[in-house]
Amino acid sequence: MIAAADIAEAFQLCGVRRGDVLMLHADAIVLAQLPPMTADERFDVLFDALDDVLGPDGTLVMPTFTYSFTKGEPFDVAATPSAVGLLTEAFRTRAGVLRSRDPIFSVAARGRLARRFAEAASDDCFGPNSAFAILAEQDAWLACLGCSLDRLTFTHAVEQAAGVDYRSFKTFSGVRLEGGVETPASARYFVRDLDRDTVIDLSRLKADLVQASALATAAVGRVGLSAVRCSVFDAAAVALLARNPSGLIREGAA
Repeated sequence: MIAAADIAEAFQLCGVRRGDVLMLHADAIVLAQLPPMTADERFDVLFDALDDVLGPDGTLVMPTFTYSFTKGEPFDVAATPSAVGLLTEAFRTRAGVLRSRDPIFSVAARGRLARRFAEAASDDCFGPNSAFAILAEQDAWLACLGCSLDRLTFTHAVEQAAGVDYRSFKTFSGVRLEGGVETPASARYFVRDLDRDTVIDLSRLKADLVQASALATAAVGRVGLSAVRCSVFDAAAVALLARNPSGLIREGAA
């Protein structure tokens, strides 16, 4: 069994400190290691532990992606549930958490910069004024708890900035609801080429980070935690793309 202190210690061992910005991708499997309690109590343990690590000046960010516009569905900023896991939906609905307006790649944030993330530009999913640009500007920690680095959506911001040839821009349009009011909206998404093997594969990037001692790791019971700063991730990914233009996708293994 694990406790809140074990979760906090793992993040601290990786270098996460009070006042930092942390973008967390996580699998709820880590909470199965807690003593018997309700699901809500398990969520409380995790998020309270992260609050202790980040402190009042830190900011926790989690994905609450919905892909609403890509399916022709309206996006309700306050009510459309996250489509990327139980933990992300539990975080989205917690007190003090604010959600961004991107109808495809929204994020939820709590802490000092929560309002900034909520007000990020929503017309370009990975553009210069998006939530992912704020992560880069703040040199946020990108962390994976109980999941692989392939879950790091920040990868798409790197791909867009690099202009990789296996993705291209597509604009989706639809309806966004805020406060019960419907307004037309659009979002430009750097979509992958479905005729190529463009599924994200960061195994080569992970190897580069490990070789450079640039990937922090720790254990939370039987579950692994990996963390890396945005600037370190970006530099390593750009270097890899220079050697192998398909280095971030499965095609690059060929």
